[in-house]
Amino acid sequence: MIQTRKSWPVLLSVIFSLILGSCNFMEEFDHIEIVDPDLSKTADGTWIGAWNTTLVKVQVSVDTADHRISQITILRHDCGRGKPAEAIVDRVVEAQSLKVDAVSGATGSSRVILRAIQDALEKAAAEKMERL
Repeated sequence: MIQTRKSWPVLLSVIFSLILGSCNFMEEFDHIEIVDPDLSKTADGTWIGAWNTTLVKVQVSVDTADHRISQITILRHDCGRGKPAEAIVDRVVEAQSLKVDAVSGATGSSRVILRAIQDALEKAAAEKMERL
């Protein structure tokens, strides 16, 4: 019994640290700024985009043609339980916009995927500017 009583403060300290750490990670997702790139300024091609946070790492391939997003493929999604967020790529292709609702229960992963898509589209726009 004595050892158990002594271990409670350590256990409570670990639990408290985990809870505070989770809050900090959620703040990290809240600070991801999603900007809807102007598709009229994108070059045709396949573009690789990536975005990483402490908990979620994403790499996508975005195909653009005729100033439209024709396909998005998730190449990497290290996410823990955020796998359902991968459905957001269909929403983006359908809307032709990054202004789509996050997948319920996977908001953090949704935001990181959107930011990776934004990264790819920004590369497509930069390429078009270089070609001019």
